[in-house]
Amino acid sequence: MRKKWFEHVRKTRTKMSRQKKETVSHREAMKEASQSWAAEKAKLLKRMARESRKKAREQATPKK
Repeated sequence: MRKKWFEHVRKTRTKMSRQKKETVSHREAMKEASQSWAAEKAKLLKRMARESRKKAREQATPKK
């Protein structure tokens, strides 16, 4: 999750830089990203669960 968090901060930082027309510090981006992290984390957890279910389903049913 740590890696996903920093990817989220990086995306937030680029968005903020485009909006403000100047570079934004990593620290400022972390403050902004923390507000939207809960929703993003929920999406990531759902995606990971979905992928694990799909993987388990594929292993359970042998293919011809």
